[in-house]
Amino acid sequence: MCYFDYKLYKRVKKITFILEIVIPAIIIGYLFLYAFTPQSFVKKKQQIITIQNGNSLKQIVFKLYDKKLVNNPYLFYFIGFISGYSRYIQAGTYYVSISQSPASIYYEFVNGKIARSKVTIPPGLNIFGIASILSKDKIIDKKPFLKKCFDKKFLLSLKIDTKSVEGFLYPNTYIFKINSKPKNIIKKMVSEFYIKTKNLKPDYKDLIIASLIIKEADENNKNSTNFISSVIHNRLKISMPLDIDSTSIYSLNLIMYKNYLKNGGKYKPVFNMKRIYLKTKSPYNTYLNYGLPPTPIANPDVEAIKAAIHPAKTKYLYYISTKTGKTVFSDSLAGQIKKIDKYLK
Repeated sequence: MCYFDYKLYKRVKKITFILEIVIPAIIIGYLFLYAFTPQSFVKKKQQIITIQNGNSLKQIVFKLYDKKLVNNPYLFYFIGFISGYSRYIQAGTYYVSISQSPASIYYEFVNGKIARSKVTIPPGLNIFGIASILSKDKIIDKKPFLKKCFDKKFLLSLKIDTKSVEGFLYPNTYIFKINSKPKNIIKKMVSEFYIKTKNLKPDYKDLIIASLIIKEADENNKNSTNFISSVIHNRLKISMPLDIDSTSIYSLNLIMYKNYLKNGGKYKPVFNMKRIYLKTKSPYNTYLNYGLPPTPIANPDVEAIKAAIHPAKTKYLYYISTKTGKTVFSDSLAGQIKKIDKYLK
């Protein structure tokens, strides 16, 4: 006779239920909760994570863990493995924050939501100033960017047969990828230059003059660009030195850049004028040399280029910037001295 142990049956059934339903449900629920819960709801500071081609899921996970962007690398790895996300992660540089859930992080990696930065390049910056802005925003490394700006072969591919790309990097607001290749940034800015100047068709001399104008012009007076252009053209006609301070500053930047390439260390662009710069022997010193400097000294906008091509018709040979920043003009040395006495003393 066979006895049925009902109590044992109930116990086994209960244990089976726990093993087959409850525990898996708890595990799945915990994984689901982990996958969609940020590590922090308060801290939102982003960090940069770069995924190289060929990086394994394990390498990616521990990059995140090393920067404390995930608190449990094994669970994070497990979610990526069982979901199949690991097969679709795209190489690139990303912004990641602990305010993001693991699922959100994987979503960005899989969909290639590569980190980008919006950056404004104002008119009148030279390549050294542009390199500093782009470097600060982590768009490029300064040294390889500047090297590319002087790469003759690369410049010829952009139809620029000059010593550097100076003058062709159009000032504008751009959105660039973080850790971009310098050549891609330069191509984009040069392309913008060709678009903006399509109807103007400036020659290289126009660009040099425009770069001088943009460095000297009064930002609050649009007419000053045409008048400064007239001063430059008038002086060139009578072989009178241009006497423009900013060309000597540019010369010093070039010297410092060459020393930076040769000796390393830190490179900081020079922006402010000192009298000693005027004594520096250089083809850019417009106090010691007649005519234009050999290259542009900055990157002008369309307005400065238009002014270079179409200067105002004046007899002005001099100008000064007043204490309020206003530019005033004179057609003689005597007139210039009077303006100096009136506005600067």
